Amino acid sequence: MKKEILISAHNPVTGPRHLGHYFGAMKSLVECQDDYETIVVLDDLLAHFMYPHEREFIRNRTFYVVQDFINSGFDVSKHSIVLTSQISNYFVEHMLYYGSVVDMDYCNHLYENSFLGSLKSYQRKELGLGFHPTVTEWLYPQIGIAAMTLSMGAKYFQGGEEIIGYIYIMEEIIEKIKNRTGLDIDLPKYVPSKVGYINGIDNKYMIQKNCVFLSESVESITDKINSIKDKRVFIDWYESLHMEAKSLELAGRDFTENDRKEFLDILLAELRPFRDNKMTNEQIIEVLNQGKEKVKFLFDETLLPLKESLNVYSL
Repeated sequence: MKKEILISAHNPVTGPRHLGHYFGAMKSLVECQDDYETIVVLDDLLAHFMYPHEREFIRNRTFYVVQDFINSGFDVSKHSIVLTSQISNYFVEHMLYYGSVVDMDYCNHLYENSFLGSLKSYQRKELGLGFHPTVTEWLYPQIGIAAMTLSMGAKYFQGGEEIIGYIYIMEEIIEKIKNRTGLDIDLPKYVPSKVGYINGIDNKYMIQKNCVFLSESVESITDKINSIKDKRVFIDWYESLHMEAKSLELAGRDFTENDRKEFLDILLAELRPFRDNKMTNEQIIEVLNQGKEKVKFLFDETLLPLKESLNVYSL
């Protein structure tokens, strides 16, 4: 029986993944991947539009993310990893048609409340952006991933905590299409990760400066674990590792250096694949091309009903 499609969407701009990405999305995805036809989408187009000065580095960062997903246990022999830059020619037509029913004011509201929309003039200049937003900058970050997800006929949607907002954008598109044309499109169901909010080594929300990268060296991970002062970090990370009994047991007593050593050993073992398994660029490109070939037919299945609903016919 054909499995329903799950899209897991991610922004690769920061490059190598850290424990926040792993606990917050990747680990849960790997655990449920075989329940669906699972497609990981890395939105490198968004990264290109948001950070023009960084474009020469974005491909390298994206390749690191592909490698980290594979090392997390994502099975590319059964499932797919694709870049939005690879498949944009398939879903950009969908985006055009979806854009015909989305209110300009709604899209502008999304833009104004986005990262790009909040930038000051000097911040735009520092990023390499023009003084005024481009049409693509105004449109694509708001509805690009939503259009792509609907274009592939996804029944489920997954990603980090920042990705849930696309569900509401898809809901808006679906409602507008139905009201105008009568076309029924299923709203993908959001699949939450088992763990959402992850704290860093300083017990504050995990970002680049307080994280543990998945592919860090043993020495670097050891130094970071030894720097942790608050036992609540270990309690939370044990829970993120689905070791709830250890988390609960540690919460009920004083923390010792033996506890630190035990956790370090467990974390180093968990992250061993990220340190040991290195892929060449050629291998990564092959994985991405295989993913593209697997998914490209999905767009055709949704395009014709969409065009017909809008009375757009091709000769």
